[in-house]
Amino acid sequence: MPSLAKAYIATISVLATAVLTVVAFRWNPENLGHFVLFFALAMLASAMKIRLPGFKTTISTNFVFILIGIALFSFSETVLIGLGGALVQSLWKTQKQPKPVQVLFNGACLTVCTAAAFWASHSVLALLGWSSLTAMMVLGACVYVLLNTGLVSLVISLAERCSLKQVWPSCYEWTFPYFLVGAAVAGLASAAGHRSNLGLTLLVVPVMYSVYVYYKMHIVRVATTIASAAKARIMFWGKEILPAARQKNMLWAP
Repeated sequence: MPSLAKAYIATISVLATAVLTVVAFRWNPENLGHFVLFFALAMLASAMKIRLPGFKTTISTNFVFILIGIALFSFSETVLIGLGGALVQSLWKTQKQPKPVQVLFNGACLTVCTAAAFWASHSVLALLGWSSLTAMMVLGACVYVLLNTGLVSLVISLAERCSLKQVWPSCYEWTFPYFLVGAAVAGLASAAGHRSNLGLTLLVVPVMYSVYVYYKMHIVRVATTIASAAKARIMFWGKEILPAARQKNMLWAP
């Protein structure tokens, strides 16, 4: 692995350690029972993974629970949801055993992304004097998506010695529709159960499962199309020619 990639991973890990230190000092859940239930559902959502065609990377529905956590839970609780989700997504039913450095980066990345999204949603809006739940969710979702795709794309770019301008748009292209729908669902769920009725918020589970099933079917169709096109190229040219970006190892993303 290139030295720049190692230094980058170390930097993200140090930032994540600092965030977790704050989490430990601030840990004081208002309702431990609600948090445990929500955390368990978030881990279940993290296990619902979709592998993107042409890449060795997955996305899951755990980001929906992170966004809901930003609105309904404390900083410490929300960060733990992000960290736990990253570990489950990295280790649960993987095609091959991930390297420790990959699991480390995945956990550190989502820890930093979750903390940044929470801070932006609460601190920035407080400085502006706004108290809108809609603004909180929109800002949190934007910060989370941009930072998550950016950090993952950068580590792939450094590790594989390829252009960030190639990797980031590809990562963003596949994940943006999924993030967009998930953010909308998270916003509606947060508005429906804002601290007063967590039961209404939990209705997000069957909704996101439906989105997960639909998007997975869509991904399968796209993958089949790509495979058919590759087979046609083999038959016509006598060899397979695939875009360079699809030959890159993208295991870094959880």
